[in-house]
Order: sequence, then structure tokens, then C-alpha cells
Amino acid sequence: MSDADEKIEIESVTSPPHAQRVDKVKFTAVRDALLPVLPTEAPGMTVAEAKAALLPNLSQELFPGGEKAGWCL
Repeated sequence: MSDADEKIEIESVTSPPHAQRVDKVKFTAVRDALLPVLPTEAPGMTVAEAKAALLPNLSQELFPGGEKAGWCL
């Protein structure tokens, strides 16, 4: 199996113990774009604000125009 086809299992924060298998490369790309833009202090940010903040750091090859980038938020 190539890296492009590799899946990882993630658990839902809002509805444990629900888990699903997702594309590892895309999940990692979104995570790596999101973590640097998250505030370290309250009040944090909304999901819409987080998506808008991560888009400039996201791979256009994996997410052209930011399409489907919000699935893991």
C-alpha cells in the first residue's frame, strides 16, 4: 500500500467512541495547517474562523480551492 492510499483511524471528540478510517495524507495536511493557527488562550475560535485561518497554509494539490478542507474540523 502506498502512502497515498494509507488510512488511519480517528475517534470523534463529540461522540465517543465513534471512530472512522480516513486518508492519512489529507488528515495530516489539515492537522499541520490547523495547529499553528489555533489560539493558545481563550476564547479560541469558531470552526468557521479555524477553517478560514488554515486555508492559506493548506496544500492546493490536495485541497484545490480549499474544497473539503473542513471535513475534519
